Amino acid sequence: MDELLDIAAVAKYLGVSERTVYNHVRSGRLPAAKVGRLWRVRASDLEAWIGAGRTRPVVPGLMVAEGGPTPSRAELERAVDAFEDRIERRLAFAGVLSRAYEVLGWPVPVVVGGHAVEFWTAGGYATADIDMAGPSEPAEQILAGWDFERQGRHWFDETLGIVVEIPGSSLSSGALAHTATVRMGGYTATVLGAEDLIVDRLCACKHWNDEESCMWAEALLASGYDLDEEYLRERATAEDVLDRLESLREGGVR
Repeated sequence: MDELLDIAAVAKYLGVSERTVYNHVRSGRLPAAKVGRLWRVRASDLEAWIGAGRTRPVVPGLMVAEGGPTPSRAELERAVDAFEDRIERRLAFAGVLSRAYEVLGWPVPVVVGGHAVEFWTAGGYATADIDMAGPSEPAEQILAGWDFERQGRHWFDETLGIVVEIPGSSLSSGALAHTATVRMGGYTATVLGAEDLIVDRLCACKHWNDEESCMWAEALLASGYDLDEEYLRERATAEDVLDRLESLREGGVR
């Protein structure tokens, strides 16, 4: 009998997020069938799909010990300076930094916070620095080696116009499964998913009475991206903001 694989198993096998697999399934690119309420992929269909020329991209959040030299300062400058747009420059930096983490055998850091909102809103939101979730241990070795200066929790480089903070926080497996990967000049940056950002902004909206966060939660929700509704409601319930999410669905936060 042909083995039936769930979305998580397919994502692990392909080396992508579950969001990516869902998108392939929903678009019809990857053959799948529903068993009850859940999607399943036949192993033979998956192998045929891979054989048709699909590739396996980077897996965010996993240990990748590739060895070899870390990217140099010159490589970083070439990657960042290849772009004029501020968002693209920052994503290129995040991609090169991720590559350095991989070489050293650490999980890749994920762009979170304001810059992730900036990415998902195509520059509608603006922030001065890049917040990243991931191990902080390699940051000093890598960033100091690139001649970045440190002030408190932040590392900065005036020439490149980059300010970054990597406090050593980590993401849940669910959040990692819903990240987006962006290829910039040969490097891959990983960005927190829109679902988690919506919940983060709703938390600030409800628990801190931050009206601006209410507005950005609404903007993210109305952006038209293919959201994992089940995961979004699950996260909203866990953070006690499901009422605010439902208010947005009805036409505005109350």
